[in-house]
Amino acid sequence: GEDAPASGKAGAEAEGGEEGEAAAGLVTESEGYRLHLSSTGSTGYLGVFRREDCGRLKFVAQVSLHDGHRMRLTYLGVFPTAVKAAVAVAKAKLQSSSGGPSSAVQVGPVPTAPPRRAPL
Repeated sequence: GEDAPASGKAGAEAEGGEEGEAAAGLVTESEGYRLHLSSTGSTGYLGVFRREDCGRLKFVAQVSLHDGHRMRLTYLGVFPTAVKAAVAVAKAKLQSSSGGPSSAVQVGPVPTAPPRRAPL
Protein backbone atom coordinates (compact mmCIF):
# COMPACT_ATOMS: atom_id res chain seq x y z
CA GLY A 1 0.00 0.00 0.00
CA GLU A 2 2.45 2.66 -1.10
CA ASP A 3 0.03 4.43 -3.45
CA ALA A 4 -1.33 6.74 -0.70
CA PRO A 5 -1.58 10.35 -1.98
CA ALA A 6 1.01 12.83 -0.73
CA SER A 7 -0.66 14.84 2.00
CA GLY A 8 1.61 17.90 1.76
CA LYS A 9 -0.39 19.97 -0.73
CA ALA A 10 -3.92 18.82 0.18
CA GLY A 11 -3.51 19.84 3.83
CA ALA A 12 -2.48 23.40 2.92
CA GLU A 13 -5.48 23.88 0.63
CA ALA A 14 -7.99 22.75 3.23
CA GLU A 15 -6.97 25.48 5.68
CA GLY A 16 -8.78 28.24 3.78
CA GLY A 17 -12.11 27.44 5.42
CA GLU A 18 -14.92 24.95 5.11
CA GLU A 19 -15.84 26.12 1.62
CA GLY A 20 -12.23 26.61 0.54
CA GLU A 21 -12.42 25.70 -3.11
CA ALA A 22 -15.52 27.74 -3.99
CA ALA A 23 -13.99 30.78 -2.33
CA ALA A 24 -10.27 31.09 -2.93
CA GLY A 25 -9.27 32.44 0.45
CA LEU A 26 -12.50 34.43 0.82
CA VAL A 27 -14.39 34.67 4.07
CA THR A 28 -17.81 33.10 3.53
CA GLU A 29 -19.37 34.14 6.84
CA SER A 30 -18.79 37.15 9.06
CA GLU A 31 -20.61 38.78 11.99
CA GLY A 32 -23.21 36.00 11.77
CA TYR A 33 -24.07 36.74 8.12
CA ARG A 34 -23.52 34.43 5.17
CA LEU A 35 -21.65 36.50 2.60
CA HIS A 36 -22.71 36.50 -1.05
CA LEU A 37 -19.80 35.45 -3.24
CA SER A 38 -19.33 36.47 -6.85
CA SER A 39 -17.16 34.64 -9.37
CA THR A 40 -17.08 37.67 -11.67
CA GLY A 41 -16.43 40.61 -9.31
CA SER A 42 -12.92 41.93 -8.68
CA THR A 43 -13.28 41.41 -4.92
CA GLY A 44 -14.96 38.01 -5.01
CA TYR A 45 -18.02 39.36 -3.21
CA LEU A 46 -21.36 40.27 -4.73
CA GLY A 47 -21.96 44.03 -4.74
CA VAL A 48 -18.47 44.92 -3.48
CA PHE A 49 -16.13 46.99 -5.64
CA ARG A 50 -12.57 48.21 -5.10
CA ARG A 51 -11.92 51.93 -5.12
CA GLU A 52 -8.69 53.75 -4.59
CA ASP A 53 -9.19 56.96 -2.66
CA CYS A 54 -6.11 59.19 -2.26
CA GLY A 55 -3.87 56.15 -2.59
CA ARG A 56 -5.89 54.17 -0.05
CA LEU A 57 -7.77 51.08 -1.09
CA LYS A 58 -11.40 51.14 -0.02
CA PHE A 59 -14.37 48.98 -0.83
CA VAL A 60 -17.72 50.27 -2.03
CA ALA A 61 -20.84 48.24 -1.29
CA GLN A 62 -24.00 48.50 -3.35
CA VAL A 63 -26.84 46.10 -3.89
CA SER A 64 -29.88 45.73 -6.13
CA LEU A 65 -32.98 45.65 -3.97
CA HIS A 66 -36.62 45.41 -4.96
CA ASP A 67 -38.61 48.34 -3.59
CA GLY A 68 -42.01 46.80 -4.29
CA HIS A 69 -42.22 48.16 -7.82
CA ARG A 70 -38.85 47.56 -9.43
CA MET A 71 -35.20 46.79 -8.74
CA ARG A 72 -33.16 49.73 -7.49
CA LEU A 73 -29.42 49.95 -7.03
CA THR A 74 -28.87 50.94 -3.42
CA TYR A 75 -25.55 52.46 -2.34
CA LEU A 76 -24.52 51.12 1.06
CA GLY A 77 -21.31 53.02 1.69
CA VAL A 78 -17.52 52.74 1.66
CA PHE A 79 -15.77 50.24 3.91
CA PRO A 80 -12.16 49.63 4.96
CA THR A 81 -12.23 45.95 3.98
CA ALA A 82 -14.00 43.83 1.39
CA VAL A 83 -15.40 41.62 4.15
CA LYS A 84 -17.04 44.56 5.95
CA ALA A 85 -18.56 45.71 2.66
CA ALA A 86 -19.78 42.17 1.97
CA VAL A 87 -21.41 42.06 5.43
CA ALA A 88 -23.28 45.29 4.59
CA VAL A 89 -24.52 43.68 1.36
CA ALA A 90 -25.60 40.53 3.22
CA LYS A 91 -27.47 42.61 5.83
CA ALA A 92 -29.23 44.64 3.15
CA LYS A 93 -30.23 41.54 1.20
CA LEU A 94 -31.48 39.85 4.36
CA GLN A 95 -33.54 42.90 5.34
CA SER A 96 -35.06 43.22 1.88
CA SER A 97 -35.94 39.53 1.69
CA SER A 98 -37.58 39.66 5.11
CA GLY A 99 -39.47 42.83 4.21
CA GLY A 100 -36.96 45.26 5.66
CA PRO A 101 -37.11 46.96 9.05
CA SER A 102 -40.89 47.30 8.70
CA SER A 103 -41.21 43.51 8.86
CA ALA A 104 -41.05 43.91 12.63
CA VAL A 105 -44.58 45.32 12.43
CA GLN A 106 -46.95 42.45 13.07
CA VAL A 107 -49.66 41.65 10.61
CA GLY A 108 -53.06 41.30 12.20
CA PRO A 109 -54.40 42.63 15.47
CA VAL A 110 -51.61 43.85 17.69
CA PRO A 111 -52.43 43.75 21.39
CA THR A 112 -51.98 47.25 22.75
CA ALA A 113 -52.60 48.59 26.19
CA PRO A 114 -55.42 51.16 26.32
CA PRO A 115 -54.02 54.69 26.45
CA ARG A 116 -53.57 55.86 30.02
CA ARG A 117 -55.13 59.17 30.88
CA ALA A 118 -53.90 61.29 33.70
CA PRO A 119 -56.65 61.83 36.27
CA LEU A 120 -58.00 65.37 36.11
